[in-house]
Amino acid sequence: MTPVQPDPVSVDDSEASRFVGREVIGLVILALVVRIGSLISPRHLGFDDGVYGASINAMRHGGAPFRDVFSSQGPLFLPVVAVFDRLGAHWIDAPRLAAIAAGVAVTLATFRIACTFTDRATAALAAGLVATSGTLLWTTGPLTSDGLAEAWACWAVFAALWYRRAPSWPRVLAVGLLCGAAVSTKSLLVGPAVVTAFVIVLGARRWRHAAIVPGLAAGVLLLAALPWGLHDVYDQSVRYHLDKTGSRKPVENLRKVTSTLWTRDLPLLAVGALAAIAAVIRWFRRRATPAPARDSPAACTGVRVRVLVLWFVLAVGVVVWQDPMWRNHIAHMVVPAALLASIYRPPWRVLGLAILTLPLWASHLSTLLVPHDYTGRDALVERILAQLPHRAGGVSDEPGLVYRADRLIPGNLVDASRLRVEAKAKSLRVTPEVVAAAARRPDVCAVVVWSTRWSGTGKHPDVDTVTAARYAAFRRLPELLSQAGYAVARRWDDTHILYVKTACAPDDRTPVQAAPGRSGD
Repeated sequence: MTPVQPDPVSVDDSEASRFVGREVIGLVILALVVRIGSLISPRHLGFDDGVYGASINAMRHGGAPFRDVFSSQGPLFLPVVAVFDRLGAHWIDAPRLAAIAAGVAVTLATFRIACTFTDRATAALAAGLVATSGTLLWTTGPLTSDGLAEAWACWAVFAALWYRRAPSWPRVLAVGLLCGAAVSTKSLLVGPAVVTAFVIVLGARRWRHAAIVPGLAAGVLLLAALPWGLHDVYDQSVRYHLDKTGSRKPVENLRKVTSTLWTRDLPLLAVGALAAIAAVIRWFRRRATPAPARDSPAACTGVRVRVLVLWFVLAVGVVVWQDPMWRNHIAHMVVPAALLASIYRPPWRVLGLAILTLPLWASHLSTLLVPHDYTGRDALVERILAQLPHRAGGVSDEPGLVYRADRLIPGNLVDASRLRVEAKAKSLRVTPEVVAAAARRPDVCAVVVWSTRWSGTGKHPDVDTVTAARYAAFRRLPELLSQAGYAVARRWDDTHILYVKTACAPDDRTPVQAAPGRSGD
C-alpha cells in the first residue's frame, strides 16, 4: 500500500511546532489571572456552580453519581471534578479547580490548533481571545460541565490535526480517546468539535483508522457509565434532556447569542468584525488571480479555513437549535470563532482595537474578575444556615446557598432546576412530596425556597402556573413542611422563604453528614 504523504498544511516549521515557549507561558498566566477571582469567590457563581458544588459535597460524604447523587451530565463529569476536589484537599473551592484547569486547557488547545495553519504570534492572538472570552470564562471559572467538555473537545480537534500531519495508530487512538472523553462529559454540545475532528481524520483516507474513532469514543462512554449503572446514566444524562417540556425557538436563541457575545465578548467581536472585512477583501482579490496549486501553502490554508468554518457553523446550529438553550452553551462557539477571527489579521493591527474594548469587557465581568461576598438576604440566609446545629443539612432550589454554607443537600435534590420540576418521567421529577420527604430526614433542618419567576406550562397539578418558580411553584409544600415540623424563619416574598425545623437534632450516627465549618478546614 502506498504510504499517505504528510498533510502539508499540518507540517509546522521548527519554530511553530514547539509546544513550550514564551507564548505558552504567557497564555497560561493570562488564563489563570482572569480566573483567580472565580476560584476564590465566597459565593456561588450561577446555578450550575451551586449544583455541582453541592454534588461534589455529597460525593465527599459517600454518595455515588447517578446512584445516590442526581447527575444530569455525562458519566465522566463528576468523577473528573471529584479528582480535582481531592487534589484540592476538599477545600470548599476545590471543585472549581476543574473549571480553572479546563480554561487553561482550552486556551492551550486553541494555540496549538492555530499553530497548524499560522504563525505563533497570530496563534497567540487566537488563544488570547479564548483565554479572556467572557462567555468561556463563565463556564471555566464557575464550575460547569460545558467548560470541561469543551477542553476535551478542543484537544480532540488538535489531536486530529496532529494525526493528519503523520497518520499513525497511536495518534488516531488519541483522537478517539479525547472524543470519547468529550462525549462522556456533555454529549450533544461537543458534537460540532467531535464531528470536525472525525472529518479531519477521514481526510487521511485511512479507513481502518477512521473507523476506530467512533468505536473508541463509544467504548470510553460505555466504560465511564458502567460503574454507575447504565440504566441510571441513561435515565439522568440522556432521557432527562430528551424529555423537554418547551418548544425550540431558534430566533429567540439567536438573539440570546447576540446579546451574550455583545456583553461578554466585545474584544472577540471587534477582532471578528475586522476579520470578516479582511476575508471579503481577500476573496475578491483571489477571484482576480489564478487558482493556487493543490499542494501550495495558500491552498492548504484554505482547506484548514473550511474546516474551521465547518466547526463554527455546526456549533452555531447546535446552540441555536438547542432547547432549552442556556448562555453557558454559547461557549462552544468561542474557539472556532476566535480561530477564524485571528487568521485574517496580523496581531499588531487588531491588538489596539481589542485593548480599547477591555474596560467595557471588564465592567460586564466584574462578578467573576473581582470576588464578591453575599449581600442582603443572600448573606442572611447563608449565615443562618451556617449556624445550624452540628451535622445539620438543608434543601433548596438554589443549591449554591446551602453548599456555600457548607451544608449537605440530599443527593437526589442537588439539582433543583425547572426541568426537574416539569419532568414527565416520575423517576426524574421533583414534587412537593419528594422535597418534604427529604426535609423529614433527621439530618435535614432547613428548606430554602429561593426561586425566580418564570412562565410554567401547567402540565403537572403540583405546579402553580401563576408563580411557577421551582419550589415556590409547589402549592402544597408549605403545608407538608408544617406537618414535618418546620416553621417560617424568614419570609421576604412568595418566592424567597426560609423554613427551619423547630426541633432540629441531627443524629450523629447518620452516615452521610455535612462537616462543621468550611470544607477542608
